Amino acid sequence: MDIGTLGVYLCLFIALYFEVFLLISFLEKQPTQKTTTRPTHFPTVSMLVPCWNEEKTVGKTIESLLALDYPKDKLEIVVIDDGSTDHTLEIAQSYTTNPQVKAFHKENGGKYTALNFGIERSTGELLGCLDADSFVAHDGLIEMVKSFNSDPTISAITPAMKVFKPRSILELMQSVEYTFGIFYKKMFDNLNAVNVLPGPFSMYKREVFKKIGVFKHAHNTEDMEIAFRMHAHGLKIVNAHTAYVYTTVPQTVRALIKQRTRWSQGFLQNAKDYNYMFFNPRFGNFGMLVLPFGITAFFAALYTASYVVIYFFYNTVKNVLDLYATGLPFQLPRFHAEWFYLNTSMMTFLIVATLCMTLLAILIGGKIAHTKLTLKSYLSYIFLFGFIAPIWLTRALWGAIRAKESAWR
Repeated sequence: MDIGTLGVYLCLFIALYFEVFLLISFLEKQPTQKTTTRPTHFPTVSMLVPCWNEEKTVGKTIESLLALDYPKDKLEIVVIDDGSTDHTLEIAQSYTTNPQVKAFHKENGGKYTALNFGIERSTGELLGCLDADSFVAHDGLIEMVKSFNSDPTISAITPAMKVFKPRSILELMQSVEYTFGIFYKKMFDNLNAVNVLPGPFSMYKREVFKKIGVFKHAHNTEDMEIAFRMHAHGLKIVNAHTAYVYTTVPQTVRALIKQRTRWSQGFLQNAKDYNYMFFNPRFGNFGMLVLPFGITAFFAALYTASYVVIYFFYNTVKNVLDLYATGLPFQLPRFHAEWFYLNTSMMTFLIVATLCMTLLAILIGGKIAHTKLTLKSYLSYIFLFGFIAPIWLTRALWGAIRAKESAWR
């Protein structure tokens, strides 16, 4: 066995090991079901909506917040236009006839500056962030508040994120990916190691920002950096799997690669900034398990993809040389099935086991958040994700090595 193949075995084993570990975590502590119980206490809430050129969706985002099942006198909506060049500000201001809505304009400075601008001008005990291309389920805030009320040590909460009305093959692929993410986030919650507070509908206690400071630029991934910083200060982050938020996703391969490059590069650069947390028992499962696995998974995926590309290139060159030397055209191998024949190689076992565990995790994620995925969605994920993901991982690594800031859009 050559060293390249041995590396693939190792990557598959690590992936399988971690998936089994998370499935055991799921069996030990299964998510509770959504109830109709109302909160016993309704804290004041400020929802911050940072915008930059979101004229197509900002109106629907504000309307989803106004439709929330929550006392109107306890909820304020603060829209911050971050120097848009389209009609985002005018659309946001058209909603200010409602006393719940405030709209502000500032010079463009990036999403983190818009969020900090909103924090200064809001009054709620709880602060929520909602991207202007996302929409909250009518009971989403109620479910968040239930979680805060159930445990006073909670400092921040993430929701269950779903793709908004997926139609195209690319959107269906992402809907499966997001469902997979619902499973992972809930299992990280079980481990007290949630690693990101995404822009769509994450919520914080105001005291968090007083204790650890406000949002930072953080390589264009302020939602990830603040989660790292909260773990560094021992603050508790949980996942409210019964609070649903729907987000629009990139509709082209180019836009998807650009977005995921930013996320992946942000992870690498934030991990470097917080390298002292790796394998440090002071930071619990976040430092001992989630961060090391995240880095390992990143490089394992790149290694496996590189191996496949090199293997394919090597065999292509070999066949061309054989054709040149012998004049015999290349023939595809003939496959035939026999009832009593199965390929029992270790590589086959690891690939099949990893795929089965991945599909099982996706099914559990769908069950947790009551998401129904079609066969077309699964097929789009299986046949597209593995081809596209290595592109953004490679770009992210190259960008991190060059210390070049990733593009937002």
